[in-house]
Amino acid sequence: MQHTVRSRAVLLGAAAYLGVQFWHTFRNRNSWPFCAYNMFTYELPERWQQFRVVLHDSAGGVTGPVDPWPLLPVEFFRVVAIMNRMFFVNEDAELRTRFCARTLDLLNRTSWADFDEVRASFRAPAGAEFTALDVYLVEVDRDCDAVDRSSVRSAQLIHRHDPTGAAAGTTVHWPHETSR
Repeated sequence: MQHTVRSRAVLLGAAAYLGVQFWHTFRNRNSWPFCAYNMFTYELPERWQQFRVVLHDSAGGVTGPVDPWPLLPVEFFRVVAIMNRMFFVNEDAELRTRFCARTLDLLNRTSWADFDEVRASFRAPAGAEFTALDVYLVEVDRDCDAVDRSSVRSAQLIHRHDPTGAAAGTTVHWPHETSR
């Protein structure tokens, strides 16, 4: 009898915990120790903005448009947070220039492999190095191809770091850019 009561109490407690957890998940609420897991269950708006970068190299090549994740050897979501602080929160043009120069220097001197949430670094072609960095803010929606990073509704160049003039006069063609 005592074993059955204890088993039912544990089962009832587990069911109650899961019920409260499901409520938090579906209501998108966080209240420790319960979590909405909204990293995975958030609802996207009709349109949203993302970063894209284009790298120019000394051989005249172009890498991108691509996600900025491989720019820094940190978790990809932290790269987005750093970019947001650097290009939207910060208003110091000199700091942006130093950030871009150091990022290009890091990419040219060091490479790293994929590991967990850190994306492998961009690599310039053999015998070349990256000389310019364009940062774009793009608008995407559910109709944009999630694999093709040039599939955007609109794109705006928000910063160009080009000390050697390698990107002068170049324009990125966003083949899937729409005016919807």
